[in-house]
This record gives sequence, structure tokens and C-alpha cells, in this order.
Amino acid sequence: MGVMRNTAAILGLALLISGAAAAAGQQSTNPDQDATIMAQKDPTSGPDPSSAQSAPNPVVLRVNGDPIYAVEISMVMQTVQSQLEQRGDTVDQRELAKVATQRAVEQKLLVQEARRFGIKADEMQVARAAQMAEQQAGGRAMLEAKLKATGSNYDQFLEMIRELELMRAFVDQQIKPNVVVTDEEIAAYYEANPKVFEAEERVHAYHMIFIVGEDADPAALAEKRAKAEAARQRALTGEEDFTVIARELSEGPSAPNGGDLGWVTRGALVSPLSETVFSLEPGEISDVVQSRFGFHVATISDHRPAETISLEEASDQIKFALQQEEAAEVVGQLLETLVKNAKVENLLGGSDSAAGPSTGKN
Repeated sequence: MGVMRNTAAILGLALLISGAAAAAGQQSTNPDQDATIMAQKDPTSGPDPSSAQSAPNPVVLRVNGDPIYAVEISMVMQTVQSQLEQRGDTVDQRELAKVATQRAVEQKLLVQEARRFGIKADEMQVARAAQMAEQQAGGRAMLEAKLKATGSNYDQFLEMIRELELMRAFVDQQIKPNVVVTDEEIAAYYEANPKVFEAEERVHAYHMIFIVGEDADPAALAEKRAKAEAARQRALTGEEDFTVIARELSEGPSAPNGGDLGWVTRGALVSPLSETVFSLEPGEISDVVQSRFGFHVATISDHRPAETISLEEASDQIKFALQQEEAAEVVGQLLETLVKNAKVENLLGGSDSAAGPSTGKN
């Protein structure tokens, strides 16, 4: 099986929230995901989840004895398709199923490796991801209904989130600490990519979001708007820092970081939040604004005009990007070894080029 060799190869990083939550809730709070699908040597001409007839959510593969269910591949398919659509790319559904099946196998192998090292999932992160999925789906009952329609259930959904968190923790604990990026590499990247550091006008934005499900009724909308307005009133008093209130009340993935959205350019955030943050003075608290995701209260700490970012300013960002790239290479090399030694069984029959004989290693 081929292996993805860019940032997307660090599978859990992009999928922890946006993958699991978007697959369940049919929308993502992060519209800027990136994934590169490499041209590969038919890694899995095997199971297409849509062909399963024997059960709503059968086990379609086993990886070293661990099951992969049809719904897992379907969720990965949704994430990959969403990523491709955002880039303006299209892909044949059968090819999409192959790519998703390959990713699902690779994810399972990384989960197994994490467990081999005794790594545990952060249950607080698991709970937060599940809570976000519930909110985006319109509540726990709506989420469970959607899961049931796929043949899955809430416990299985939690386990999928837990596995994604395990992959993230594995990369953070076992891969990244061994990746060293030198000052020379940072400077070389800066010199080789001058256009990257021509910064547009930008603001350092923070927000609180009160998520509204796609099927929310007027009463639910009014309740969330009231919560947003109450949070805004607290911020307006000036007695508490905005970030403290955001950590306590915000329902979005930026809440643990005090609602910090980082430096954003015009159009980078969902409308009308984007227009709102660019209308603010540093320290000013916005009115409550509604987007397709819910109700927002925002502020900014700084507003900068278009400029060329200096090497000193860009250094940390370059280092992070190079670490991600090098870590992805290490993950790719590891997956090559794991796949080579894995026993992958296709339980739906047909070609099984990823696994080799189902009775042994490929």
C-alpha cells in the first residue's frame, strides 16, 4: 500500500474534530482543511462500503485482527470528498472508496502502534469532540439518529473519535520530539519562498461561538442567541479577560485556547464573522453575529496592514511547518513498514491487493 507523504499523512491531526464531527454533523467548523491524495498503486481495490448488503454496518476489513466497519470508511470518504471539493477537485466514487479504505487501514495501524507504546487517548478531548458533533447535529438525539441510520451507534462513534485522538497523541509523543529543525533550515526556507511572507491585511481575532444545529427550531435559536448575548455582556464589563470567558462558555474548538483564531485575513472566516472582526478596534467587543454555524461574539487584539513579514516574525511558523513536513515523512516511512508486515483481511471478497493472502502477511 502506498503512503501519503505530506502533512495529511499525520492522519489524526486533521481528522480529530473536523473529520469525526463533520461526518456526524454534516458540517465542519474548519473550512480550510488540506489533503493531498497521491497517485498510488491500486492499494485497495477491495471493499466498497456501499456494496455491503448483509448488514447495515458490517465489518469489511480486519487489520491484524482489529475490525474496520463500513461506517468508518464512509466517514473517511465524506472527509476526503469534502477536502477535494474545497480545492475544486473531483474524483470518481470508486477511486474515492479506494483512497478512503487505504486511509482507514493506515489509521488503524497507527492506532495499534500508539497502543503498543502504551499511549492513552485524552478523554477530555474525546468528550469535547463528541460534544461538538452533538451540537452540530442538533443534539445528542439527532446525532444518535444519524448514526443509527448508518448502522452505527454512539459508543462506536466515541471509539472512532478516541482512535483519532490516539493517532494525534502518538505523533505528538513519539514522532515530533525526534524531529529537529535547524535555524539554517528556517532561514533557507524563508529565502526560497519570499511570496509566502508577503502578508495581507490581517487581524488577530478571538471569538466565542454558540453552535446551532442545522435543524434548530426558533426556541433553540433564541436560547443560543441569549447565551451569546449574556457572554457579550460579561465581556463588556471589562472585569474578565475575553479569553477567560471564551474558555468557560465557547462551544467551538478554539475554546481551550481562549477563543484564539490566530491571525486571519479578510474572507478567511465564515461570513459575517470575517467582516465583523475587520470592523473592530483592538479590544472592542462585537455585537452578537449569526453565521451558518451559530452565534458569535468576537474581539481582536491587533490589526496589521499588508506588509512583508520578517524572518524573526516568521521563524516559529516556519519551524512548525517544517516540523509537520518532516514528521509526516517519518510517519510515512513508519506506515510503509507497518503495512508491509500487516495482515489485512478483506471480508467482502474480491481483490485484496492491499493485504495479500488473508492468512498471512503481505
